[in-house]
Amino acid sequence: MEVLSIINLFAIVIIPIIAVIIGQKLQDRSEKRKDKMNVFTHLMSYRMFGYVSQFSVNILNSVPIVFHDDNKVIENYNNYLKSLMIRKEDVSLKEKEIENNKTKMLEAMAKSLGYYKINWELIQNPYIPNGLLEQIEAENIFRKGQVEMAKVFANYETPKDSVQQFGVEIEKRCEVCKNIEEKSND
Repeated sequence: MEVLSIINLFAIVIIPIIAVIIGQKLQDRSEKRKDKMNVFTHLMSYRMFGYVSQFSVNILNSVPIVFHDDNKVIENYNNYLKSLMIRKEDVSLKEKEIENNKTKMLEAMAKSLGYYKINWELIQNPYIPNGLLEQIEAENIFRKGQVEMAKVFANYETPKDSVQQFGVEIEKRCEVCKNIEEKSND
């Protein structure tokens, strides 16, 4: 009878505790994988444009935390960051090295997550439609124009002076446009 009581006590007390511990470990493991997937998915999605937004920088800075248990990812991450630590004028010379280090980092992340079919070629050739490139280019031109306008306004002491000068610039450009239009009509 005593052995049966011990078995019942074990079944009532110990097994649920073990189940909770195992369940918690599985949940922690799932959360870690989810964090890794979020980082990897974002970096893959924005690989064509570079990681220039604040959110992308935050994601990139979280790589050592999220992939702390994968030495290969951390090694490639550090190599990528080192390749970015160059002078602005050297970017065009080091562009290929930077791209290769980024690809190695993404490839290591893919392998860490079990995506063995995500390879160098797939990472190096993201999909980007021409319309999107044109939209980005137009937005960049617009932003540069805004910066130029801000510089014009900043060079004058009062808002009235800057508005008058801006008006003069617009009139000059309108005259140029009229002259071009008249020439094309002739």
